Amino acid sequence: MSGIAVSDTSGRGRARRGGGGGAWWAPARVGFAGLALLATAVVPSASATTQPVPAPAGTFAYVANGLAGSLSVIDTADNTVTSTIDVGDDPNGVAVSPDGSLVFVANRLSDTVSLVVPAVGGSLSVPVGDNPVGVAVSPDGARAYVTNTISNNMTVITADEVPPSVIATVHVGTRPQDVAIAPNGTRAYVANLLDGTVAVVDTTTDTLLTAVPVGQLPQGVATSPDGARVYVTNFGDGTVSVIDTATDTVRFTVPIGNDTSPADVAVSRDGTRAYVANFSTDNVSVIDTTANPPAVIATVPVGEEPLGVALAPDGAHAYVTGSMDNSVSVIDTATRTVTRTIGGFAIPLGVAVGTRGVGATPTSLTLTAERTGKGHENGHENGNGNGNGHGNGKESPGVQGARGLTLKARLTVGGRPLEDGSVLFTRDTEVLCADTTDSRGRATCAVRGRPDDDDCYTATFTGDETHAAATATTCTDRRAAAQRTDRKR
Repeated sequence: MSGIAVSDTSGRGRARRGGGGGAWWAPARVGFAGLALLATAVVPSASATTQPVPAPAGTFAYVANGLAGSLSVIDTADNTVTSTIDVGDDPNGVAVSPDGSLVFVANRLSDTVSLVVPAVGGSLSVPVGDNPVGVAVSPDGARAYVTNTISNNMTVITADEVPPSVIATVHVGTRPQDVAIAPNGTRAYVANLLDGTVAVVDTTTDTLLTAVPVGQLPQGVATSPDGARVYVTNFGDGTVSVIDTATDTVRFTVPIGNDTSPADVAVSRDGTRAYVANFSTDNVSVIDTTANPPAVIATVPVGEEPLGVALAPDGAHAYVTGSMDNSVSVIDTATRTVTRTIGGFAIPLGVAVGTRGVGATPTSLTLTAERTGKGHENGHENGNGNGNGHGNGKESPGVQGARGLTLKARLTVGGRPLEDGSVLFTRDTEVLCADTTDSRGRATCAVRGRPDDDDCYTATFTGDETHAAATATTCTDRRAAAQRTDRKR
């Protein structure tokens, strides 16, 4: 996705029509802010509560609300907004991990990327460069790539660990915008707005290989499923450049229209169609990519000043953000008509679609909270409301005497441990850490410092293709006591 915002760091960017004059334009994408861990030690409660089962499986569209600093979640089954999650300031670009469990958002004015966990409705942030606007995740889900439009570089971060860490920073060109990753993961393609080029980065060495000249003010970038082509929207001259990745040269230039201001592009999974969001003409151009040369075969009216476009995994629908009328248009790609217009957004910019799969086999999760570093405390376990146990209160070797808390979860199926399950640990909606269950079905999270005495902690197994999601919660003494009092009334 590419958003378009006035590049003025003194205040929030505002989308406007046109690309000429003295102003230059830049799309908005999401970034990470620093991870805030707990500051005080906890006393585990004598009772625990049960959280609702995490968000269900399905296909979801994620929309960055540039004005509200939030991410809206659309269930594509009925095209309704199911939740809204806080992220950073002026979120722009959005990308979903291959398994659909994580969403990355570039926060332009926060200089961060938010890592969002839809299953628990929480997020954390990691600092990147100055004015991040574009973000993409590698096909294996191991890396995320964030373009920083003022820093003129791209930050590479780990995308398969919580919290993420910065791996490398690569200079890519002047005012980088959107970024796309080759299907084999070996190349990153970055549109450089003021250079009029697309940077080609070797992702195995995180080095710049070359810069391919394209049209004026390139913004959106997408790769074909076979990796043979890269499609680039040129906001300034109303064209789409088609790059041959074998030679890193422009093979075709597809005219969209002089006054269209194409902002973003998405390519179908079969590679036969490209969908271009035209900012100035309030429509989407459909390109037949199999034609020689590729050509526009249809134009679909959408919301006002569209900035982002993304396709559902099955290719049946395209989701387009209307930044001026705060809408998302749902296009039926078979009939090339808008079948639903969803309202209520706050300057929607980036959009991405992903599928989160959760199987039907029931699982059970228990959680123990143990204070570390001083004294001897008992934790309480809760297994979806039907399995209780007690922690032994021993000091965790991972904390090595530091005052804090160790959260211990155990995941089982039919009473037997489930190995290699991903468990997330949260405090309310704040993501603390993640761990993978071992051969005994156990996962842990060490929290340093002295937590508040009214905190609740949750362990969540988000599920996979075979196993259903599960969750368990334990609270500190004061909140637990209040809950016990409420139950007695």
